[in-house]
Amino acid sequence: MNKTSDKVFDMMNKVKADSDIDMSRSYGFGDSDIHGTGTFASRDIDSKEIIGNAFYPKDKKMMRTKLGARVNHQFSNNSILKKDSENYNLYSTKEIKKGSEITANYKETPDFISKDTKGFKEKSEYK
Repeated sequence: MNKTSDKVFDMMNKVKADSDIDMSRSYGFGDSDIHGTGTFASRDIDSKEIIGNAFYPKDKKMMRTKLGARVNHQFSNNSILKKDSENYNLYSTKEIKKGSEITANYKETPDFISKDTKGFKEKSEYK
């Protein structure tokens, strides 16, 4: 490798390590009918597919990614958090159509995540 390709490789690894940018482009952010800004499927997502990294450890604390910060609560959710190694990744629990909001049930998340569901509008399409 030459110096230019080494720099590109290093930059790509830094982006992956930052855990703040999802390279799969399976989601994007926008105005939500549920609450504030939400996370929406930018393509059809299969059941049990990894959507992206939501939390990662840093300095003995769990840090939230943009994905983790913008997934809204629904009791009839279409995604869950699963621990993979040290990270918590968001996985779909059913097929999610392009344009649909990606949601998680805050009551079924790890202890370091707030369980407060006040202010979130339950949508009938998820029931």
